[in-house]
Amino acid sequence: MSRLSNGRQEIRNERRKEKTYGIFVQKLKGDGTMSTTSSFIVKDVTNNFKDFEEDFFRLYRTLYGDLDQLRFKERLYRHANPLVLLAFSEDQLIGFKIGYEAEPYRFYSWAGGVHPDFQKHGIGRKLMDTQLEWVEAQGFHSIRTKARNTNKGVIILNLLCGYDIMGAYTEDGEPRIMMEKQLNS
Repeated sequence: MSRLSNGRQEIRNERRKEKTYGIFVQKLKGDGTMSTTSSFIVKDVTNNFKDFEEDFFRLYRTLYGDLDQLRFKERLYRHANPLVLLAFSEDQLIGFKIGYEAEPYRFYSWAGGVHPDFQKHGIGRKLMDTQLEWVEAQGFHSIRTKARNTNKGVIILNLLCGYDIMGAYTEDGEPRIMMEKQLNS
């Protein structure tokens, strides 16, 4: 394994020991060396989501348009085992990944996104990896999600993370793709 790979593995192992997951996003410069372009941290805020609601709903509206906040919170908390992961760059909320137990042994990855100014820096992947790590630790056997057919980036990320396409359907006149990943539980 190269020195760079060894270093990355050591960093991953250290982060797994913490409840807060941080990462430095690096980009190759023209001379082939690495330079830090931004940094972010992923936090599990399930138990104190209320402290972040205002910023969360602002980011959600930026990504997806208006929503009924009360209905959103009711849906999140009427399910068992909710998980709310937020990504921050310094003190700015830049991404989220939210899900809950849909049925025994199956987790539903419900909502996620990254602010457009921070996309393509590995933040969505880190949120997904963190969610998968938590879901496996809770003993779930599978994780399911859906994506709008127009959201090609999310569909590709799910496929890269081992999700299988289970089918397609139409919701609110828009095609959706149902995907599921079997876990090693």
